[in-house]
Amino acid sequence: MSRRNLASLIVAVLAAGAFVACSEEPPVAPGGTHNTPADVGTLALDPFTVRATLDPYKIHQLPDFMIQSNATADIVIQRLVFNPGLGPWHTHPGPSFVIVVEGEIKLEHFTKKDGCMETPVRVPGDGYFEVADMVHRAVVVSAIPAVLMVTRFNIPVGGAVTIPAAYPGC
Repeated sequence: MSRRNLASLIVAVLAAGAFVACSEEPPVAPGGTHNTPADVGTLALDPFTVRATLDPYKIHQLPDFMIQSNATADIVIQRLVFNPGLGPWHTHPGPSFVIVVEGEIKLEHFTKKDGCMETPVRVPGDGYFEVADMVHRAVVVSAIPAVLMVTRFNIPVGGAVTIPAAYPGC
């Protein structure tokens, strides 16, 4: 696959994930009707994970976007559902782009330089980035589960997407 086709594929995958996560009105078949809000909420709670292996790539779209991998690695797209409360401490081996679909969530994370910190609360429509190998956990602050669409890069081929981490003492 050429680098141009690979760049187009990655952009299409990111756009498709964003479309699924942010669509307010699902498509309607001729003669059909829209889902009710309750139906849409039920659909959004179904978690899934899909992954594919990418050859090494380098995408540099001027003026300010660059992403690359020198190794063959997996790209993983997930819809995740987190129940209210504290999640377990963990890391991810590659960077992640996240969109909040439902609920309200923040992250607690730990670095040797800054110690324990937390992010602002993210609400539906918010996006954020997770750095690879950072020890963190999700904290769902809403009364309903948080539903996230996540695209993860540079995951070892066939390897773990989430790696449990020891409690950092926060």
